[in-house]
Amino acid sequence: MSRRSYDQYCAVARALDAVGERWSLLIVRELLHGARRYTDLHADLPGVSTDILAARLKQLEAEGVVARRRLEPPASATVYELTARGRGLRQVVEALAAWGLDTLGEPRPTEAVRQHWFTGPVVS
Repeated sequence: MSRRSYDQYCAVARALDAVGERWSLLIVRELLHGARRYTDLHADLPGVSTDILAARLKQLEAEGVVARRRLEPPASATVYELTARGRGLRQVVEALAAWGLDTLGEPRPTEAVRQHWFTGPVVS
């Protein structure tokens, strides 16, 4: 997958180069709750394909937003977690959540809902 860039010497453009692809900030939202296995991320991001999730995680890792870590036995699982740079996106995600709160209303019949989307670090 070729990498797209705005090719602008602008902090907003550079930030969007790093996290502006579809699903990237939702992955960050999930990781703000703590380290997660790939399967858990996939389960809590309904609608994302496995190819796109893998590509976004790889891109976020290359940007220094996400780190992959192997848990010690008996878990022996690989988890993804935010780096310090990634945790710096907390205020951005919280601001987007606050901005979008007025538009929620009642869930549509086709919309997925997860309880942790309404608790924890991104609730305003």
